[in-house]
Amino acid sequence: MNYLIAILACFVTVSFLLKVGFFSTKGLVAVGIVFAIFTLCVTPRMTELSHDVFLQITTTKEILLNVAVCMVLESVIMIAFCFTCPSKKWLYSLLHIYPGLLVIPALCYFQAQLLYLLPGVDFKLTAWVTALLAFMTVVGGSKLFNQLLGGRQARLEMLFIVNLLIIMLCIVITGY
Repeated sequence: MNYLIAILACFVTVSFLLKVGFFSTKGLVAVGIVFAIFTLCVTPRMTELSHDVFLQITTTKEILLNVAVCMVLESVIMIAFCFTCPSKKWLYSLLHIYPGLLVIPALCYFQAQLLYLLPGVDFKLTAWVTALLAFMTVVGGSKLFNQLLGGRQARLEMLFIVNLLIIMLCIVITGY
């Protein structure tokens, strides 16, 4: 089950990186700064969780069902962005500015895994390293996807495919 949650967190992160790749460079840097600050602010809460409590949270059936519903709803929003034409200005602009908020639990998951992976390391150092990694992943990862996939249509197709995979993983996790 933990592997499925890690894979789901990776897919959510890839979906987020593909989506923010449509932002301007200033917007991309702003999102990176917000996520770095968020990482620094959430560190005290992540350090309070023991590994057993974290495993209990990530394996409780009710919590997984709620998370799966939220993931499916966000994936539907991302898929709607893929099919919305720019001629519908109000809907397109609304979907364009929404970066995907479920990357926040994925970021918390990755930070908790890093804290458990590095026992004995100062929490402040781990928080700053995680914040730097979050910033570099948002900015660098989005730019990398833009370079690798090239045109807008290819990025939209990849965003669509990744979100379909997220929906399928949510079905698997709820039936697990």
